[in-house]
Amino acid sequence: MAPIKRRSGCVWFSLLSAVLLVLLMAADAGAILYKPSSGRFKDGFILRHEGKFYLFSMYTPGDEAGFRNVWLATSPDGVHWTHVGPVIKDAPFPIWAMAVHRVGDRFIMNHGSFSRPGVQNVLRFWESKDLVRWKFMGHEADVHPDARWYPPESRLDCMGVVPVGTNGKTKYYGYATGPGGFLQSDDGLHWTGMPQPQVIWDTVPPPPTPKDEGGFEVGGCHAIGGKYYLVGGWFNYMGSTGYGVYTLIGDTPVGPFRADAPAYRLCGNSTRWVALWARFCPAGSELLVNGYMYSGYTYETGETWLPPLKRAVVDAGGHLRLAYWKGNDALQTAPVNVDLGKFRQVYPATAKAADSNSAGACKLVAANRLELLAQPERDSITRRDLSTTVAVLEMPLDFNRGVVFAGTIHATCRDPRMVASSVGVYLEETPGEGTAILLHGYGRTEIGKLVLKNGLSFASEDVIGPGCAAPAGIVPHRNHAFRLLVRKNMFEFYLDDMLVQTFNTTHEPGRIGATPQRVGLIAQNGQGWFENVQAWTMTLDP
Repeated sequence: MAPIKRRSGCVWFSLLSAVLLVLLMAADAGAILYKPSSGRFKDGFILRHEGKFYLFSMYTPGDEAGFRNVWLATSPDGVHWTHVGPVIKDAPFPIWAMAVHRVGDRFIMNHGSFSRPGVQNVLRFWESKDLVRWKFMGHEADVHPDARWYPPESRLDCMGVVPVGTNGKTKYYGYATGPGGFLQSDDGLHWTGMPQPQVIWDTVPPPPTPKDEGGFEVGGCHAIGGKYYLVGGWFNYMGSTGYGVYTLIGDTPVGPFRADAPAYRLCGNSTRWVALWARFCPAGSELLVNGYMYSGYTYETGETWLPPLKRAVVDAGGHLRLAYWKGNDALQTAPVNVDLGKFRQVYPATAKAADSNSAGACKLVAANRLELLAQPERDSITRRDLSTTVAVLEMPLDFNRGVVFAGTIHATCRDPRMVASSVGVYLEETPGEGTAILLHGYGRTEIGKLVLKNGLSFASEDVIGPGCAAPAGIVPHRNHAFRLLVRKNMFEFYLDDMLVQTFNTTHEPGRIGATPQRVGLIAQNGQGWFENVQAWTMTLDP
């Protein structure tokens, strides 16, 4: 849930108006990244029902004060989305983030709202039989903070619901943002407040939040392998100014929950509000996760988009991580075998393209293998600046429409004293300037602005290391598969099919980053080998 500022309202949506909206707005908006045809949405929730994906989100056709609507888009594959439009429209109260759960033959939507301006302390409820026509359940169904434990004006916003079956009966547990956000129900319709569950922080510092905000903006909770994984986001936390999503694990739905220190940051960014939230979406035998992202520097700039769905996985140590979902292969057209001979070294400056006879640092050593040499002389080993080589592909790729770029990456070093070589991928935005994804051989991944003018400079904007669920660097002397999804100025990077980061090319507040023009490869402090490199144009409209 995006903090600080929020959303609004709802109303019955007739079958006739729904049909008209479908006819007017049914153009396929595509995916990897999706947004409404007009207006703005955020804090989305995806539900899969009878083989179709439903994306609900708070929505405004204009400014922030207009969040009194619920937007719906649908998809047959979780990749290509079709606008349906506002299915709750112009409500007499604000509608903020929402979630949907099923009770019998009907669906129940809850969302955060306000008892009066500036006081977000109420959950409101709607019901539907078909996920399109929604009826307000009346103010008698509203839920406020339980006065036995919480001040009446405590924040209460958007409740994820987990049904738990015990002795043939189902009890529902609600996990909402705010101090009074833990609730239970015997029927999924009527809710009773409960004291906050105990959280065991161990070596992890608790979020430094204002008392009335609660510990997290809760994205949801889900039972996996007999454990309960509670995920929530926050900002200005864990040494980071950006927005991150963190994982707590409990043995029961009522806790206690323990901060999962080895993989605490599930996703999110170090210095920016680019990737936010994590919502669970069961899809047959798979458990998926959706979030949302911005094309700008924070939630106040740029546009809001839906990034690709991820697969939730729990590793052998019980840690929740995000993986590439094979359903996203629907983004790919027929593959293009990238001509590695068309990589041109741009740093250190050279006019030569890669070829097997080149004496430069960029060498084509086999038909499907490019080698970048960034091996410093022995007398330069103690220098503070690292030796780096960057080569850029001269083949045109349509990043506005969307590109998937993938292959095998390998870092090594001939000098036995320098084993921590690094490799990476470069998105050139203008000649000599762009975004670099650096995979270090010492357990660290960095993303930031790379400038190749008058020497080399790199400004780190995101760091992934210990305590992150995402891959932290690479293992030297070992092959790793990489996958980069780029559309406009936004991208996602995967290593060995595990999510590394969702990010964009915006490097300064108040600006929107440029769409990349070319893609490149990086070797640092050693050698980088790149093999089996392919590219696909996305199956999306420009």
